[in-house]
Amino acid sequence: MVRDERIGIVGAGISGVTLAHELAKKGYSHVTIMEKEDRVGGKCHSIEYKGKTYEMGALIGLPSYKMTMELMKEFGLKESGPLLERGFFNREGHKISQIPKEQMSDFAKEFKRLPALFGRYESLKAPGLEHIPSDLCKPFACWCDENGLFVLKQVFMHYFSAFGYGSIDEVPAAYVMKLLNVDNLMSFIEITPMITWPQGVTDLVKCMGDRASDLRLTCEVNRIAREAPGKVRVETNQGNLYFDKVIYTASLRDLPDKTDLEEEDRKLLKKIFHERFRVYAYRVDNIPKLSGYIPGNMGPDNRGRMMAWYYRWADLEESDLLTIYVAENEEMSESEMRESIEATLASLGGKNIRLYMMKCWNHFPHVDTAALQRGFYTQLERAQGKYGIYFAGEIMNFPTLENCIIYAKALVERYF
Repeated sequence: MVRDERIGIVGAGISGVTLAHELAKKGYSHVTIMEKEDRVGGKCHSIEYKGKTYEMGALIGLPSYKMTMELMKEFGLKESGPLLERGFFNREGHKISQIPKEQMSDFAKEFKRLPALFGRYESLKAPGLEHIPSDLCKPFACWCDENGLFVLKQVFMHYFSAFGYGSIDEVPAAYVMKLLNVDNLMSFIEITPMITWPQGVTDLVKCMGDRASDLRLTCEVNRIAREAPGKVRVETNQGNLYFDKVIYTASLRDLPDKTDLEEEDRKLLKKIFHERFRVYAYRVDNIPKLSGYIPGNMGPDNRGRMMAWYYRWADLEESDLLTIYVAENEEMSESEMRESIEATLASLGGKNIRLYMMKCWNHFPHVDTAALQRGFYTQLERAQGKYGIYFAGEIMNFPTLENCIIYAKALVERYF
């Protein structure tokens, strides 16, 4: 049965286009996506250079991403692009072992205990973060220490911090475990084939966006207001639009500036903060033909330093474009961060180093331990639909493709 309700979706990232796709499958024929940029994708941002795609935002998918794989199959997309070979390096550019030999025995013992430890937290498998056990509100490093995961703590740090999610000494354990459950962690440690999308990670978003009945680019939302009961007015730079319901997938921290909220809800959303994360694309000659992590440059005291790089297409042919991953340091100037990156590239053997482009992201929306302990997500879920507005996107389940897709599907099933 065709649903006659008019639904507005703010944001055409992976959450927004998944919502539109799922609503269409349920028979909703009046769905409008409003995107302020001139492209779909959000942090799924693939560029083309010399006929090949490179990633300036979301980088890879894991073989454990079941819902992502289902959508790709639905659209006939290939998962296998360039192979991703990885290594670990010190600050001087020398290859090192991820785990020192003297720690391998302890690592094996800790890893053997990990499935049982994670098995205590079945609620994390559900969409969202509403039912977080109290001991997962504390920083992940504290949780690791309490459970005797002293070697594994560093392994988690490598794969969490390198992609812009902050320090495990500060970020609540629930967020880390949403990203790095046992299956996902194994995908990294065992160096299994990743989802690398030959046409770029944006390919999936574009396919869903192309099917949207009403996609509006360069459509910036300035104001959202309740009209008569059950009606919502969205004021944009393209004029006023009217909906029965609105789903907001953009930054929830900005929502109080766009609509009238009760003071309690306004204060709640202002507790959200982001990590500032940069992705640089450099043209470099003579660099090792693999992607790499630099653990010594991770952590809150090393912001502004190159934490990792991605050498895409290394298995097929020579490539001179690398993408570099850096947590922004507000105390460093742009030129100082570039100087640090270029010195690291030189230590790796890089020659003829030239900047191609840079993207700066407001990354990983989340709240701190205190907000989690006071029931941030319980309050947020209670506010779903309260103003004719529903919430989806990164803050609701964790900013990976899979987690955003999971939550978008669950939201449609629950409220539509």
